[in-house]
Amino acid sequence: MFKSFGFWKQRAFMKLLSQPGRRLTIYTRNNPDSDSLASSLALKRIAEHYNMDAGIYYTGAVQNKTLVNVLGDEVIKVPEVSPSQTDIAFVDFLPTELTGEKITPVMVIGHTLGNTEGIHCAYRDIRTTETTSSILIEYLKKLGVAIDKKLATLLLFAIRDKTRSLITNFTLADIEAYWFIHKYVDMELLFSLEHPSVRLDTFADLARAIENKIIKGANLFTTVGYVKDPGTIPKVCKYMLDIEGVSTALVFAVDATKIHIYAESENMELNMKNVLRKAFEDWGEVTGGPFHASTSITLGVFGIVAEDEKAKNLLLKSISDSISSRYFYALEAE
Repeated sequence: MFKSFGFWKQRAFMKLLSQPGRRLTIYTRNNPDSDSLASSLALKRIAEHYNMDAGIYYTGAVQNKTLVNVLGDEVIKVPEVSPSQTDIAFVDFLPTELTGEKITPVMVIGHTLGNTEGIHCAYRDIRTTETTSSILIEYLKKLGVAIDKKLATLLLFAIRDKTRSLITNFTLADIEAYWFIHKYVDMELLFSLEHPSVRLDTFADLARAIENKIIKGANLFTTVGYVKDPGTIPKVCKYMLDIEGVSTALVFAVDATKIHIYAESENMELNMKNVLRKAFEDWGEVTGGPFHASTSITLGVFGIVAEDEKAKNLLLKSISDSISSRYFYALEAE
């Protein structure tokens, strides 16, 4: 089935997990998606299979709130990656993506098409598959780790989510992993993950997004303004793509400390992660993939302005003008 997780790699991997008294600290990428969370949970289950304690930590916000509810206390939100911890594993997350203090993890497992030079760790498995979940499914299979329904469903959902149900950007490894894991899935849970409930706040944000929209050709830009929970903007963005003639949309929101940007596209010729990198990489880290990507920008001193009702509208317009000009310029360049 798979060839990448061979005898010597298995031996090195199990050696790390077979050291008594140690705890594996697993970090997902910032603003983790379904693939990052599901593959991290798979590594946690594997570590526990070898009697090694493990915990999953994430920074930023999870776009699909149903994922957070399903995972419960299996994952913990933290303000930042802590360099003081030992036995750190990065899953779906490369050390080169870190800003600030550099950290050398003991383990890196993920997928990328980028440059992996300069990554130092005791164990690494970085491939060009579309999903990290397909890599961890191979680990589960070859190591004979028990697969519960929750884990299986999250892994399958992650593959479906990242490859648009195996329609685009999938590899043979993704198909084989999907075929192996599907027999363990809880179909009711899968349905709830793929059809998350919509909160009333989302409709209020949607109304503001429609009112503020700017459309150029097939590209839409809008803002929902000031929010308490920026987690609604991915859903709002999906609704924007339902507008006739629109194939690419960017939505941003502002909370007390940050500007949150999310973009999604149905245009196969665009790579949204590249678009946001061109537009905003000098402002903040960009996460995501070809079809959807996100970033957040610290307000800094303007956070004080955001507390002044009189200055709020002026600040929002200034932010909107700056983001829209960068966004449309990056789209033209891409």
